[in-house]
Amino acid sequence: LGCRADGDPPPSTRCARDGADTRGRGSRTVSRADAGRYLCRATNKHGSAVRSVLVTVECEWPKGEGI
Repeated sequence: LGCRADGDPPPSTRCARDGADTRGRGSRTVSRADAGRYLCRATNKHGSAVRSVLVTVECEWPKGEGI
């Protein structure tokens, strides 16, 4: 799950699920195990902003199949 924010100066961003950083995972197939609450935080010298997002995965494609 990506996290994007605008600001001056541009903020650093971090997205975490249950305390685990999600950076560096790249593009991959999503499964029901990825469902849960994610916290996205943007921080610069003026402070930080946090948003909570609840992700629900309703359908899981079998490996090798998809759009």
